[in-house]
Amino acid sequence: MAVIGRAAAVANIFGIHVSGLPAWLIWLFVHLMYIVEFQSRVLVFVQWGFEYLTFSRGARLITGVAATDSLEKPAAMGNTGDGR
Repeated sequence: MAVIGRAAAVANIFGIHVSGLPAWLIWLFVHLMYIVEFQSRVLVFVQWGFEYLTFSRGARLITGVAATDSLEKPAAMGNTGDGR
């Protein structure tokens, strides 16, 4: 199984090739079933539905330097590596 995009996926289930919306729905169902608690399943289903309807991006990439990262090189913590 592999998700390609919104409502698009491919799957090979028991030798049967499935693609498009049916494969995407199968992927959704299988991943929801791996969530243990029923309440968590419902919560994830609602969150996924909201993100799908609002066209929210599922993946967030971290690139560059964060505002909280120090631009200066951290000072050595007293460890010179020569046993002193």
